[in-house]
Amino acid sequence: MTYCIPEISEQASLELDDSLRIGRGNKRDCYMHPKDAGQCIKVARHQDRWEECQEQSIVEWYYINHLKARCVPLTHLIDCYGWVNTQYGAGLVMERIQEDSGVSALTLRQAIQQGRLNRHQAHDMLNELKAWAIKYAIVIADLNAANLMVRPGDGERGASLVLVDGVGSRRPDWKFTLYQHCLPFSRMKTRRQWKRQIDSLL
Repeated sequence: MTYCIPEISEQASLELDDSLRIGRGNKRDCYMHPKDAGQCIKVARHQDRWEECQEQSIVEWYYINHLKARCVPLTHLIDCYGWVNTQYGAGLVMERIQEDSGVSALTLRQAIQQGRLNRHQAHDMLNELKAWAIKYAIVIADLNAANLMVRPGDGERGASLVLVDGVGSRRPDWKFTLYQHCLPFSRMKTRRQWKRQIDSLL
C-alpha cells in the first residue's frame, strides 16, 4: 500500500509565524493553529528534506484514522483532524493539549522537573498508559518523555498521559501496514519498546 498526503491544493494557505510555534522536533515544527487554540499544526522543518520530514505526519494521519475506524478510544492519544496548506507546505492538524489557562500542557519530563508530578504518580500514569496500549494493540514506536504530555484532570478523572508523537511506526513502510493488520504483532512491538525505554523515561 502507498501512503501519501491527500490532495489539498485548493485550500487557502495559513500563515504560521514564530509567535505561534509551540514545539520543535528533529524533523517537524509544531504551531498553534492561528484560528483555533485547541488545535496545532505539524509541518516539515527542513524544506530540503521535505518528504522525509513528512513521513511521521503521514503515519499519524493514517494510523489515527485506522484506530478510529476500529472504534478505539483515544484516551491517551491526541486526535487528528486533517491537512491544511501553510507557507511550509502541507501541515497536519492535531488536537492541542492545554492547561486550564490555555497554555500548552507540560510534557512528562517538564512535569517531573517542575515538581508537578513525583515518581510514584508518574509510574501510576505510565502503567495506565501501558494497559491502554496493550488492550487496544496501539503501536508505540518511540516511548519518549518529550512525546508524552500531561492532560489536566477534571472533577471525575485525574491527570493522564497523552501521546503526542511516536505512534504507529517511524515511517510508512511495510511494517506500518503489518502493525495495522496484525494486532498481536502490534502488542509485541509495544511491549518490546516499553521494556527497552521505560527506565530512561524517569
